[in-house]
Amino acid sequence: MILLDLSLPDKNGVALVQEMLQIAGNTPVIVLTGYTDVTFSIKSISLGVEDYLLKEDLSPDLLYRTIVYAIQRKKAVKALEESEKRYSDLYQFSPEPVMVYDMSTLKFLSVNKAAIVKYGYSELEFLNLTMADIEAEDSDEDNISASIFREFKLGVNTRHRKSNGELFYVAIHSSMLQLNNQPVTIINASDISQTVEYLKAIEVYTVKLKEIAWTQSHIVRAPLSRMMGIVNVFKHIGSTNPEFADWIIHFDNSAKELDDIILDITRKTEAVKIGD
Repeated sequence: MILLDLSLPDKNGVALVQEMLQIAGNTPVIVLTGYTDVTFSIKSISLGVEDYLLKEDLSPDLLYRTIVYAIQRKKAVKALEESEKRYSDLYQFSPEPVMVYDMSTLKFLSVNKAAIVKYGYSELEFLNLTMADIEAEDSDEDNISASIFREFKLGVNTRHRKSNGELFYVAIHSSMLQLNNQPVTIINASDISQTVEYLKAIEVYTVKLKEIAWTQSHIVRAPLSRMMGIVNVFKHIGSTNPEFADWIIHFDNSAKELDDIILDITRKTEAVKIGD
């Protein structure tokens, strides 16, 4: 705690207050003076002085309370500044692009470093853009991939555009809040292009598997069904040759076993989903 008397012989006024505040750092400074100057007292407080006391009004009780309150205020301000810095660091040093925009105009109000790197715009360029400027128009490709986004809960089905025109898929997570009495939206835009491309490849393979299932069910089983029909004819005709009859039974059992295998493969293939 520093009690600063403004009636020093070598220096006084604003210059003295500014110099002492610079020396004090985080230590609270209380100004003592014998002159009533409302303008100067307001100026002192605005510079960072914790309080302004007149010597003629000074008492032990007043001085004690002023010192205690000054220390408490300084601690509270320091804690608030540290908290703001922590949140600022979380925002600025997040590895994911984070952007804040005005809900009414969609104009960007703030972006973090990751957004600048990812999108290729400078901070000044970003602040002259709106959300609409970086959102790509809907395309058939977006519609094709909509099922992937729903299946894996990847967030909003959208693509963003970089400054060079390159498009990439993003999972958007947003929150609405008040900033300086202004409704804003803060979004986290995660690049999931590789994930989407990977899942789209799985989707293609799933379609191919279903095509294979159809082939097995309708094409492969067709000649097998004819063979089984011929076997049934032979069984009804009968034969006096026991060995031939055994061969017919063996052939019939093998054909049925193969048919069961094909049906099982078909059912399993048709049941395959992209999320399996």
